Amino acid sequence: MDVKDTGSSQEPIPGGGARLLTGAAWQSFCERLAAVGRRILEDDFPADPRARAEGYRHLTRLTTYALQWYVDFHDAEFPAFHRYDDDVVKWGGPNADNHYLRAKVDPRGTYRIALDATGLRNLIVSTPEGEMQLDQYRVFAERSLADLTVGADGRLEIVVSSDEQPGNWLPLHPETDHVLVRLYVADWERDAAPAIAIDRIGNEGRAPGPLEPVRVEQALERAATWIERSVVYWMRFLAARRARSGDNKLSPPSSVPGGAADILYGGGWWKLAPGEVLLVECDAPAARYWSFQLYSAPWFESLDVANRVCSLSGEQMQIDADGRFRLVVSAVDPGIANWLDTEGRGDGMVSYRYVWSTSAPVPATRVVPVDRLRAELPLTPAFDAVARREQIARRRAAIARRFRR
Repeated sequence: MDVKDTGSSQEPIPGGGARLLTGAAWQSFCERLAAVGRRILEDDFPADPRARAEGYRHLTRLTTYALQWYVDFHDAEFPAFHRYDDDVVKWGGPNADNHYLRAKVDPRGTYRIALDATGLRNLIVSTPEGEMQLDQYRVFAERSLADLTVGADGRLEIVVSSDEQPGNWLPLHPETDHVLVRLYVADWERDAAPAIAIDRIGNEGRAPGPLEPVRVEQALERAATWIERSVVYWMRFLAARRARSGDNKLSPPSSVPGGAADILYGGGWWKLAPGEVLLVECDAPAARYWSFQLYSAPWFESLDVANRVCSLSGEQMQIDADGRFRLVVSAVDPGIANWLDTEGRGDGMVSYRYVWSTSAPVPATRVVPVDRLRAELPLTPAFDAVARREQIARRRAAIARRFRR
């Protein structure tokens, strides 16, 4: 789920850089990182070999992100958009159909965001308070593409500031930490995912000064805190969700604290024995964007979206002749287009999103033996092994186009 509009605290961290110059700040960061590695060995985290391997991989991904964000993308005088929650560096239930970008801002400043919106399906631009992991859930303002005016040449500019501006304006609350952009790529082969620029007005054409030791010292402190809090927060978040929802059923769609106002989320857990599948049936929602996706527990990462069919947007979903879709969650290929591949996991999270929707259908679920599945799907076309290989090849090529340039 993209409920985690992530950022960082605005509170200053004491110190003038002396701990960095002596090496103490780096040593402290490494010690705290080692402690997180020990933390995931405790009893509230799973101990099986696959989960342990994924846990340490997850820790490397969190570390990669946190160091990049706090060290290299945390200058509100000269901001740049940092991409995160893609197909590799991910946490908190990312949407496989989103590009997540964020830029550090100073609430006292005025910023201009610019992009070419030609071919863009949709976006949400918002100003979050900060981190869910740090108990910062507020989203102060947001705009979607329908709220904005795009030029005849496709150029889109948005001014972000505390004082109202003519044209496309996003208000900047005094406690805003960063600007978050979600680009929607529902049709992976056709929807645009443009580059986005941001400038602090008045600093165009200027260059930042030399790197100060205190900035790196503070960045290491903030990165360590973010990693520590993230690992435990999402594990507990998923455990609480599972305790409320039970297995093999999906909750009704609803908005969530820390999420965008226009997004409804629903979900639950699959728990399947060998030879079983979870069959999901539902009316297609009247939404500008919707999707179903799988996540690992307790790391809350999306599965291998490039090499497996573990997410499907409304554009990718097969809708049957009666206007409903049938979706199968299973370890084995069920022979229909709408397969969510569990990667052989016995359990995990199913999540769905309806965005800008005028309806909110609740999916029905039931566990079915795989050898009886075909009889349960009289309206659903068959999908053979050749078609599956082509589907996965197209996914891999689309991920390369989106994230490898």
